[in-house]
Amino acid sequence: MYTCLERGYGNDNLCYANICLYHYFSSFIYPDKFGLTKNKPEDNAVELSIDFMQQNLSRTLTLGDIAASVNFSASHYSAFFRKTTGYAPIEYFNHLKVQKACQYLLYTELRIKEIADKLGIEDPYYFSRMFRKLMGLSPIEYRASGHHPRGGRK
Repeated sequence: MYTCLERGYGNDNLCYANICLYHYFSSFIYPDKFGLTKNKPEDNAVELSIDFMQQNLSRTLTLGDIAASVNFSASHYSAFFRKTTGYAPIEYFNHLKVQKACQYLLYTELRIKEIADKLGIEDPYYFSRMFRKLMGLSPIEYRASGHHPRGGRK
């Protein structure tokens, strides 16, 4: 913020500094998200494994695959991940897949089968059941309803 304001007080610099101020304040509220506190290595393992899941949404991962990505045994990793996030690792991975599916449904014209394929799910009917279980609507109903990520309509 300081460096930005050193360049002048133009509207663009003031707006940018203002946005940075919110980030700065939120770093006090959520210090674990901004690296201001020393995380235990295992805490980083959860973040790293979530990154691994995000990067592999198009694949079918096993618990062993995810645990191996952070050098944990499957049993230790599963218990630790659940304690940290409140979800089993595969359940969390499926939530990430459905979250990505929501983006595809809202912002693309891809068919349900194509979305399932992009998410590494061969059976579009299985994908639809999983989506309905987590979202309360089928993928077609979700797309037609115009749900928007911020809770409103498009």
